[in-house]
This record gives sequence, structure tokens and C-alpha cells, in this order.
Amino acid sequence: MPPGTNPPRRALPLMAKDSDILRENADNCLHLADNAADEPASKRYRRIAEAWTALAEEQDWLDGHPAQTQTERATDLAEGTIDWLSKDAGSDDAENRKRRLIEGPTEFRDARVDNE
Repeated sequence: MPPGTNPPRRALPLMAKDSDILRENADNCLHLADNAADEPASKRYRRIAEAWTALAEEQDWLDGHPAQTQTERATDLAEGTIDWLSKDAGSDDAENRKRRLIEGPTEFRDARVDNE
């Protein structure tokens, strides 16, 4: 596509939001923090990840996207962590365990306040 021209309208939904790119940077920093050689380096990477996350939230606001609720954000983080931890498990088994972990035990599901 020549410079200065816009992509066709049908291609726009397939493009990532700017905030998604910023969140990807934050995730990369968290992976670097987990593999850092020492504690000071790990703390630096975690602070940088926090800054990227703050930038992503600000970009969402600037773009007019509503902020995620705490429940939605917690669910997204849980899903990502479970996916990362279960990458070696079989797909059917991993999906069942993931669903059970996110939904929680039956006896607690009815008592959750975020289900209203």
C-alpha cells in the first residue's frame, strides 16, 4: 500500500489496537523479569511492565474504549496464566481444567458477588 493511503475498511477490524501492542510489551517485560539474572533486574523489568500497562490503559481511554472491569481483567490474566502453565497438557484436558479453575468450585459459584 502506498504511503499516505488508508487500508480498506474491511481490513481495519483485523488490525490490533495500539493498546494491545502496549500490553504485549508489558507481557514481554514480565517474561524478562521472570528470567532475570538477579533481583534488581527483575524489579526493573516489573516496573517497566507496569508502565507499559498504564500506557495501554491510557491509550484505551484516548481511543474511546471502555476500561476493563476488575473481574474481566482478572479473568484475562487467569486465562493467560493457565494457558501458559498448561501448554504441555493435552488440549481437551487443558480446556476442562481451565474452565474448572476459572469458574471455581460449585459450592462457591453461587456465593460469588460478581455473578449478579
